[in-house]
Amino acid sequence: MNTIQTSQEGPLLVMKDVVKRYGGLTATDHVSLSIQPGEVLGIIGPNGAGKSTLIGLLGGALQASEGRIVFLGQDVTTLAASERARLGIGRTYQIPRPFMDMTVRENLLAARYSLHPFASAQEVQAACDHILQRTGMLDAADLPARGLPLLRRKRLEVARALALDPKLLLLDEVGAGLVDAEVSELIELIQSLRSEVAGIVIIEHVLRVVRECCERLVVINFGKKIAEGPTSEVLASEEVSAVYLGTAHGQAPAPDAPGTPAVPLFQGSLNALWDAQGLKQAKQSQQPLLQLQGVHAGYGQARVLNGIDLSVHPGQVMAILGTNGAGKTTLAHVLSGAIRPTSGQYLIDGKNVTGLPAHVITHKGIAQCMEGRRIFSPLTVEENLMLAARSVAPADMRVRLDQVYALFPDLKERRRQSGTSMSGGQQQMLAIGRALMSRPRLVLFDEISLGLAPVMMDRLYQALSALRELGLTMLIVEQDVERALDLADAVHVMEHGRFALSGPASSIRHDPMLRHLYIGTAD
Repeated sequence: MNTIQTSQEGPLLVMKDVVKRYGGLTATDHVSLSIQPGEVLGIIGPNGAGKSTLIGLLGGALQASEGRIVFLGQDVTTLAASERARLGIGRTYQIPRPFMDMTVRENLLAARYSLHPFASAQEVQAACDHILQRTGMLDAADLPARGLPLLRRKRLEVARALALDPKLLLLDEVGAGLVDAEVSELIELIQSLRSEVAGIVIIEHVLRVVRECCERLVVINFGKKIAEGPTSEVLASEEVSAVYLGTAHGQAPAPDAPGTPAVPLFQGSLNALWDAQGLKQAKQSQQPLLQLQGVHAGYGQARVLNGIDLSVHPGQVMAILGTNGAGKTTLAHVLSGAIRPTSGQYLIDGKNVTGLPAHVITHKGIAQCMEGRRIFSPLTVEENLMLAARSVAPADMRVRLDQVYALFPDLKERRRQSGTSMSGGQQQMLAIGRALMSRPRLVLFDEISLGLAPVMMDRLYQALSALRELGLTMLIVEQDVERALDLADAVHVMEHGRFALSGPASSIRHDPMLRHLYIGTAD
């Protein structure tokens, strides 16, 4: 990439009174904003506020119902995303979307050739390798994207966007799911791009990213712009804090707090989802519901898990923590049956199920709420839920739907909408509800807080707390250490495919080894 030289006088991009409607729902309500050359603008707001819709409108994935969008003096309101990309608007996605079976370099080549189809192979490869070096990915150039940990997939997302030589770069939740050290690397990368990209827009829930990278913030809530100004002033606003943070973590919400689930109200009704009494009786069982004994697993020649021993008893809440690349998601795939161990045993109720396919594991009562949500876009919210219980009688199906709707009222209100038309937080509710529809004995929750605002994390963890009180067995793979420790009975912290620290949540919280495993230095 070359240093950007722009002769643009006035704003780089202007959005004027833009509206986006989905039927009777107004997702973006007369939003106006501008981006100046050389500026890094942050856009924040709770899940469901309309941020993803806004970035879709800027990038061209969505078409505005009303209003105008002007980029470099040209009206681009009706242009498709591909045309805007050619003009110089590049973007990343909250959930990285590389071509999984291509190498890292091939992912960039595909983007680069779309912009320069007649360039020589030598020229294109040299440009791509420069971008890979620039983003710290050159050492992984020949690795398949599928094998990258989360931080490197996010770097690949940025690199692919840079391969289009953007003048305006839209970064969607690039900090989601990263630990502090990785966030520091990300901030360094973003700051280094300022001399190479004319303007950057960051939509982000990790406030450290917007605090250190953005001069100006726009706050969105219910599709409306509610605040705008210098970053320090906006973040100091009590109104913004109330909207964005919602209930502070560790504090109980007020009984009538808007946007929070009434846990005491749905607590009783949830008993119909499972035989709650039976679950609590099963909790007294001495036999583990699930066990791993000396399990090794990986991808091809890459070994990821190195001798995992794990026991989860009925009614127990177990948390699996660790930095990106430690092996947490691979462990989740082994438990769900998506990956077969290369050695060791996997037991359910004391019976060997090693190597059995995922649908057999599911039939034994193990449900997974997967990282990335995996919502079926052609299906409505209710159809996504019904998939998990498609073999049950209609009356039972109705009961299960009613109980999931009691847990997550947002889903009932949107049950006729496409599952992917909702915000990230609402899609996560749908993913959890779908897992519960099978009436599982154990649910594996894989990174459910990824990319969510604090207020939405509060809502999800309040729901999990209610499920814990019913006696549901849960295994939680999580980046949010504090929330996981608050909910879990026991914890394993992974490092290099092994459990480096294990014990009750109360003792792990104060163990200096926990800090060392995450940031490399103990107190």
